[in-house]
Amino acid sequence: MVKNRGHLTTHTFSDYNVHIVWEKDRGSKCCIKMTGKTSTITNLDDTSVEPKMFTFDYSYWSHDGFDVDDEGVSIPAPGSNYASQRMVFNDLGQGVLNNAFEGFNTSLFAYGQTGAGKSYSMVGYGPNKGIVPITCDELFKTVEGNTDPNMKHCVSFSMLEIYNECVRDLLIKNNPKGGLAVRQNPSIGAFYVQGLTKQVVGSYKAIEAKMEEGTSNRTVASTAMNATSSRAHTVVTITFDQIKKNEVGEETKRTSIINLVDLAGSERAGSTGATGDRLKEGANINKSLSALGNVISALADASSGKKKVMVPYRDSVLTKLLQNALGGNSKTIMIAALSPADINYDETLGTLRYADRAKQIKNKAVVNENPMDKLIRELKEENEKLKKALGGDIPAAAPGAVGMTPEEAAAMRKQMEEEIRAQLEANASAMADMQMSGEDRTAIAQQQFNEEQLKLLEKEKDKDNTPHITNLNEDNALSGVIHHLIQAGENIVGRRDGETVPAICLSGLSIQKSHAIFARDGETVILRPGVVGAKTKVNGQTLNGDRTLMHQDRILFGSNHMYVYYDPVNKETAEGTPAQIDWEFAQKEIAQAKGFQTGADGQLSKGISSCDLRQMRTI
Repeated sequence: MVKNRGHLTTHTFSDYNVHIVWEKDRGSKCCIKMTGKTSTITNLDDTSVEPKMFTFDYSYWSHDGFDVDDEGVSIPAPGSNYASQRMVFNDLGQGVLNNAFEGFNTSLFAYGQTGAGKSYSMVGYGPNKGIVPITCDELFKTVEGNTDPNMKHCVSFSMLEIYNECVRDLLIKNNPKGGLAVRQNPSIGAFYVQGLTKQVVGSYKAIEAKMEEGTSNRTVASTAMNATSSRAHTVVTITFDQIKKNEVGEETKRTSIINLVDLAGSERAGSTGATGDRLKEGANINKSLSALGNVISALADASSGKKKVMVPYRDSVLTKLLQNALGGNSKTIMIAALSPADINYDETLGTLRYADRAKQIKNKAVVNENPMDKLIRELKEENEKLKKALGGDIPAAAPGAVGMTPEEAAAMRKQMEEEIRAQLEANASAMADMQMSGEDRTAIAQQQFNEEQLKLLEKEKDKDNTPHITNLNEDNALSGVIHHLIQAGENIVGRRDGETVPAICLSGLSIQKSHAIFARDGETVILRPGVVGAKTKVNGQTLNGDRTLMHQDRILFGSNHMYVYYDPVNKETAEGTPAQIDWEFAQKEIAQAKGFQTGADGQLSKGISSCDLRQMRTI
């Protein structure tokens, strides 16, 4: 349980508020039942197989049995066992918060098949906020209620994504090719990401703005790479410092690192119908999740008393960065998100077994509390040792040094120098942070937040008065986060490496240097191809010449950039345009144009799935 110190606790979460349309289209039946802390899964296709039961600290049901209040929040219907987002926070998130104030490192990660509810559990959707935003909100409420003049608080925020074994900083727009480097601290053995942005935040609103910024950057990258959120791991890290001054003016810092991890979807390639880049992408995801499974198994063996267990943290970037959360100084919670659909029986059973193994792990967390002077002194001493090491030779007894060629020795030397310089840089940054007062850090953070908010307000004002396009994404959480204004005159859509830098820069599959042109004359906006053969569709139809756009027209650039056009002045829409446009509607519209027919209920008659729709975009 959350309060049971030293245990990696496992919680099964059946979350299905965000319904997967293709599962409903296929007439799926519910194969999961939850009673108290027990989750039971039944193979509806083979009645000879006995139902399998798994018991965890909590089992939450959120597939059905809910009402929606006036604010759009899902709440339990009378007599139902529906678990609301607030209930999950009270059981899990509050423990994360309490541990942070006590000075423990704490981690919470969600595992399961794509669409089962990991992101919904962690982040939420619309008014149904998940554990991450509620935890951040409650953290600042507690900090703002502090009345001790000798206690100061500082909160820092970072957000990264692991995609195809590369690390991307989601708080910056342009990451280096190949991603950020993952280094290992030689003194404590922990892994860290070199150069990762660590933003001081002074309020929940500031964290919310940073999360939106990270989500926007994530959407741009995932669209360019023909990926969706489910195909990458996302890690939000909140560093919470409590600095206490005693009677003689000495300061002691208590630090808690809170890791909130939304893992990529765990489904098998065969169940997704993936090919090409998506198959490669899935292979990398499965590699890191398999590595995570191997680490969990090794830790479970060690916790059960097995001797000489080698834990393979180095097998993937994910397990390197989760080393402390899984088997080190951290109190950790796992959410296993389940799909109740019988067509996902194998994936759901696999998730349950994965969680059942993980709950056997025991960690020994300690309070991270040290005098500030001691921390600064130790960092200075470590830097002196590292500087001396830069001028030395590779030790003859170093692993692998015997019998090395001059080229191999030079490569090892270069790698060692890079590691040392990275650690010097990290230590210098840590010392600078410690020597800056909490008031100064908070003031700088507040100033940055105010400047960013002014820019956002100006953008919102422009959107209300200017025609613009807004993105659609397969993941609802990533829809509506990218906006491009259509200014008077010609607005080129294309790649950044074109002869003329386009007004709207896109990249990825089938995007030309000058792909398309928006021509705005007064209140009229016309879209035309930029070059012959450029792949663009409007409302499912191929764009071959000039087309006057109407409010809420759907535009697909290339194979993966889906947008909706909005006209703030003329709200007349094309025939057949629904009041609410989502990714599923836009994809079915394209499918219809390719010859697939829909029935009276709007469902595709050929049994096409979301996976099929994704593949059709590249045709």
